[in-house]
Amino acid sequence: MLVIRKAQMEAFEKIAIRRFEDGLLDHLRTFFPNHAATLGDPQLGRVIRYGLQRAESRKVQTERGVYQYLALMFMLGSLFDEDPQLPWAAAQEPVTPPEANTAEPGESAPAAEDGADQAPPAEEIPESPDAHIERVYGEAMAFLDQTAGPDNGFLHQTLNLLRQPQVFDGLPSAPSFGHRLLLLLQALAPAKYQTLGDEPVRTLVRSGYEAAKRHGFTTEPGMMNYIALAYVLGSGFDRDPVYPWAAATLSDPALVDPAQRNAALRETALAHLAKCPPGCPQRVEQSAAVLEKADQPWLRIVEG
Repeated sequence: MLVIRKAQMEAFEKIAIRRFEDGLLDHLRTFFPNHAATLGDPQLGRVIRYGLQRAESRKVQTERGVYQYLALMFMLGSLFDEDPQLPWAAAQEPVTPPEANTAEPGESAPAAEDGADQAPPAEEIPESPDAHIERVYGEAMAFLDQTAGPDNGFLHQTLNLLRQPQVFDGLPSAPSFGHRLLLLLQALAPAKYQTLGDEPVRTLVRSGYEAAKRHGFTTEPGMMNYIALAYVLGSGFDRDPVYPWAAATLSDPALVDPAQRNAALRETALAHLAKCPPGCPQRVEQSAAVLEKADQPWLRIVEG
């Protein structure tokens, strides 16, 4: 009888994981060519492994679900499911099953008599992680059509505005700095602001304000630059492996002065975004390719 030892099983599993990672790598090279060229294979591999760890921590198991998760990282930011401006990406809504109908075919279910005991409500069934990520993916595609534009036209307009200092310097007077930040974000991406709604944007501003302070940005220019990048790239851009330049700039020991660090962050961001804008240049085709992936667990353990 053939016996497969534990070491052999682990070797088979590593091979299966490597093949799966290679498939993800080919997918990203095909549909996110600017990211792939800018990051290079070593960093792209780190992003894939980071995405697999995050997907596993969310209990996403299917091949399709993992591909969807990785694609969302590149289109919304790697921490999209923690981003305060995207509450729908994190919420897991329970699903209530329909009530059983015990009537015979062709008959209606009897109505409850007045005063009769009502049956307790059906128990809510949590949405499965794979069903959740598939739903979030569908909502994200509709969201991007509205906010980036079907051809990413709105996104390109935002990036062009981000390069213009007058967008930051020419804001109208407002009752507070918080109001000025809201006016800035509305000016940068009006379609996105309208789609998100006022409260998610305010939540992003509050969280971005605290994150900016942790990096030493306490002046209006520093705050504005940091929160604008969080708005465009995702609130976790400062630790996102898709944007390694951000963490490298913010942790550069040579940039002790916050004003100098802010200027370097803005300069580095604009240089990077000129080569590699966020999003997917082939969103429709990418979605079609992802939806063709198997709705089965991606990690198949070899059994003896």
